[in-house]
Amino acid sequence: MTTTHHTRRELNKARTREALLDALRTQLAQRGLTELNVEEIAEAADVSRRTFFNYFPSVEAALSEAISVPIGHMASMLGDRPADEPPLVAVRRVVEESPLPQQMLRWVSNVRCSFTERQGFAVNVWAYHRELLEEILRERLGDSDALAVSSLAGTIMAVFDATERVWFTPDAEVDEEATARFNVLLCRGLELAASGWTHASEPRAST
Repeated sequence: MTTTHHTRRELNKARTREALLDALRTQLAQRGLTELNVEEIAEAADVSRRTFFNYFPSVEAALSEAISVPIGHMASMLGDRPADEPPLVAVRRVVEESPLPQQMLRWVSNVRCSFTERQGFAVNVWAYHRELLEEILRERLGDSDALAVSSLAGTIMAVFDATERVWFTPDAEVDEEATARFNVLLCRGLELAASGWTHASEPRAST
């Protein structure tokens, strides 16, 4: 009976956490980063403001987790790649087989709009995602070589950041064409990194 009660409580906590993240993502998509409001996020999740802070120490912490979906998406598929496949090749093939969807890139675009105004926030998001990526890569590479894990995570993060910089245009609509372009650029960036930046040809448009 105690185990059942404990399991139910953990499930309820997980549902509340995800409800808060979903409410935050919805507000981000509708109003952008600078208009995020804890009271409205909590209300949309049907909890109190105090409950929000029981789950997250700050709005930035909640948002970092909410927009970590692309890395989580990649991690869920990385484990299925052949163990002897070079890590950067494996990540590129994951993106090729399961491109980042339009809704994810809308979150990326909305957050990117505010990075110039809130550099500290950008640093916090970067640090959160890098730590998450290192955990994922440790499962694939093992933790015997900390430098390999850390430098690989840094390279992948740099490729994501460079892709966003080349792709992002303020006030541009994130439509199907923009989504396809992001994924093409991301795959090319990963390919460049895997080859030591020896491939100089322009990427072809996705079909």
